[in-house]
Amino acid sequence: MSLLPKDLFCADEAPQADAAIVCGSSDAEELQQRTTAAVQLLLAGKTSLLLLCAGSRAGSPSGTDEATRMFGIAEKAGARAQQMISVSATGELSEIARECGRILKQDSRLSSIRTLWLVSSAWHMLRLRIVMKHHLPRQFRLFCHPTAAGITAANWMKQPRGRALAENEIRLIEKLLKNGYSIK
Repeated sequence: MSLLPKDLFCADEAPQADAAIVCGSSDAEELQQRTTAAVQLLLAGKTSLLLLCAGSRAGSPSGTDEATRMFGIAEKAGARAQQMISVSATGELSEIARECGRILKQDSRLSSIRTLWLVSSAWHMLRLRIVMKHHLPRQFRLFCHPTAAGITAANWMKQPRGRALAENEIRLIEKLLKNGYSIK
């Protein structure tokens, strides 16, 4: 199967999900967009819990870590502290997925969760779904909720950064598929 850039952009319609897994980013603007998109799901009643997944990447001029920045962005956008759980792992997506799986299995507060939103940049959704599906327990149903801001299905080809991101995502996904991950 040959992937095309249009294949990267996944979005699902669902009335709600039990929680949302929100991917961090070393890019401050994308971090803001992703966290804000997740809080919008929360405020719209489409979820009741955010798992803020922060890599161990540095990147803030203020010296705050990614998890702290995500928490602050979410609170400013209207989320309450009790509606959020920080999930920290290395910057690798597979490590973040493993840590999410571990927390979802071991934290008794999360035992009733069966459906999850995946929240990230639009160009990142297919790879996120592939990796999460591979590492999370099978009982979870996953829905994709891309950010509406930034590089999207409608504008990726109009800018050099969008084209470069799409090319890189396809390369990364093809590598995953060669290593036992599935697109299904």
